[in-house]
Amino acid sequence: MRRIITVDLDGTLLTSKNKLTEYTKKTIKLLSEKHYFVIASGRHYLDVIQIRDILNIKSFMITSNGAKIYDLDNQLIFSDELSENITFKLCKIVYNDQEIITQLYRNNKWYINNNKIENNFCPSLTSLKYENFSLDNFHFDKISKVFFTSKNLHKLYNLEKKIIELYEKKINIHFSVPGCLEIVSRKTSKGYGLKLIARLLNISLNNCFSFGDGMNDEDMLSISGKSYIMKNADLRLKNILPNAKIIESNDDDGVAKCLYEIFIKK
Repeated sequence: MRRIITVDLDGTLLTSKNKLTEYTKKTIKLLSEKHYFVIASGRHYLDVIQIRDILNIKSFMITSNGAKIYDLDNQLIFSDELSENITFKLCKIVYNDQEIITQLYRNNKWYINNNKIENNFCPSLTSLKYENFSLDNFHFDKISKVFFTSKNLHKLYNLEKKIIELYEKKINIHFSVPGCLEIVSRKTSKGYGLKLIARLLNISLNNCFSFGDGMNDEDMLSISGKSYIMKNADLRLKNILPNAKIIESNDDDGVAKCLYEIFIKK
């Protein structure tokens, strides 16, 4: 019976240096011939498809934390965007704070409000080149994701609280990694994407094996029959999902080793 294997990228399948090891590539290539793979990431579609091609497999793709979902033939099967009004208000909140970069995805473009500090978001394995945007002359429609990056984690945690107070019922907000706070529409999430794909394939969620490390993986992991959390994962995720199995870190081929034990070794 074919299962669904869903994997996050940053902090999970990719090493801390944003690499795919040969062992990981070989293991996933082998399993992709027998099971359905879903790559579930906060990254833009153009980045996800690039990584998917490095793996040399066919896969479903949940991108921008679920705002854009693609089938095995790269066809868009779901799309949801933040409202123009909320996007504009989100971008205003810390626009002038030089310690926080406000960023967004609009169609196939990546925009940031300043490059005064080092931008640690996806430093490699990205084909996107950012452009600067201004509050005064930017169109805030068709935005799939707004996100904030900073080395000042205290400021990001306070920002998270403020945004939740203002828009909790209209958005989904999560840290994908400690220095990256991401906002998508209320309907959008990796878990919603996994449910959609499972329905399309007529496969029970009980036959889904999911791997993640960040708070944006929580609902995806919670609905999967088998869920696995990386050793290097956010401590909050481990505490929220105590029944998930903790596996080796992303720098130790944790996903590939676990998949080998489940599907190949026996």
